[in-house]
Amino acid sequence: MEKFSKWTIATLNRTKIFEINPSMDGKPNISGIEGEMIKILMEKVDIDYEIVIPKDTEFGRKLPSGNWTGLIGMVHRGEADMAIGTLGIYEDRYEVIDFGYPYITDGVTFVILKANKQLQLFGFLHVFGFQVWLLILFTLFLVTSITYASSKGNETFFKILFNLSTNILRQPLNLKEYMSKHRITTFTWLVFALMISYFHSAILLSFLAIPTDFQKVRNFRQLSAAIEDGTHRAYTLKSSNYVNYLLNCHEDYLKFIGEKIEENHWDITAEEMTKNPLKNKSSAILGPSFIFRLLYGSSEMQSKVLFSEDLLGFGNIAIAFRKDFCCTSKLYEMVSRLLSSGILNRIMNRESFKHLLSISKKETANLEAQAITIKEFYGAFLFLLMGLSISLLVFLGEIFWYYFKIRIFKAEWTISICW
Repeated sequence: MEKFSKWTIATLNRTKIFEINPSMDGKPNISGIEGEMIKILMEKVDIDYEIVIPKDTEFGRKLPSGNWTGLIGMVHRGEADMAIGTLGIYEDRYEVIDFGYPYITDGVTFVILKANKQLQLFGFLHVFGFQVWLLILFTLFLVTSITYASSKGNETFFKILFNLSTNILRQPLNLKEYMSKHRITTFTWLVFALMISYFHSAILLSFLAIPTDFQKVRNFRQLSAAIEDGTHRAYTLKSSNYVNYLLNCHEDYLKFIGEKIEENHWDITAEEMTKNPLKNKSSAILGPSFIFRLLYGSSEMQSKVLFSEDLLGFGNIAIAFRKDFCCTSKLYEMVSRLLSSGILNRIMNRESFKHLLSISKKETANLEAQAITIKEFYGAFLFLLMGLSISLLVFLGEIFWYYFKIRIFKAEWTISICW
């Protein structure tokens, strides 16, 4: 180590991971998870260091010419002694550089904003499942048919159907002649209607108190289906190895996600990933789970952000070194001790807490008294308008029918007088 007066460290300026800010003495003031780790390591080896950033701001990908971009390229060309930036350990990278002790073992997942828990226009239909509604309709028409056949034409089919339907809505059953003769059938129907009515009311009340979360995308298979339907997109880190990983998976739905990301260039920068990459409810972000835990791991954020139910593969993250770098083994040992002592976990927890505090301040600042708008009552007013419109049409129909019958009566009366 005596031969070197300064080490050159390549990295990416990323919020919460490796932040680089100017200082009064001219030296960069670094912070973040990996920034704090580098400061500790450099203090222990007692050597000066210089921070450099690749012009293309990429992690490192292999070009068709055999050259490398980003951080990996700088280390490979000797422009930097080491590189740090949540660099995954991959076989093709190992051919041109060395890696230190893995300080993070992580998997690939995705996050997406949860759907709003707002009451939808026909949200009350979600109280029962589709199969339950089918069984209710089947039972309704079955009992109507039995009742109509038993009444021997004394009641119309529509009248029986209407009475049984309104009975489910807790209206009286106006079939006195049938009820007196078929008490067992009537009693069975009344029990059924009572149970359905009370079950629906009980579930509906809880549904109104806490609206159900109708989340369409919860895992990679559902994400693939949503992308195929055109309702969602999936973004991932630019120049990362995640797309290649998806393309090489055996599952067709994972390959499809990778193909769509590559085809449509759905990528984001490293800086965007560590800020707040979630912009809308139709975009999922693929990336390392530890970054998502850092951004959205708090209970406040978990109520708004959905973490994927599944996790794709595990990989190691480590510091990259030049092949001929003198002190790889020394730093390997130091990172191992840093991890074993729990210092790195303490740094990560501190950054997560700082992020939580910044979110809490923003949310507190945004808390303002707001008046209730028409949007909150849209469904209720729409149903009211529909009901009034139907009532008006029925009223006009009754008036029309009344005058129509009078005209027919007058015409018949005139003809009878003439005769």
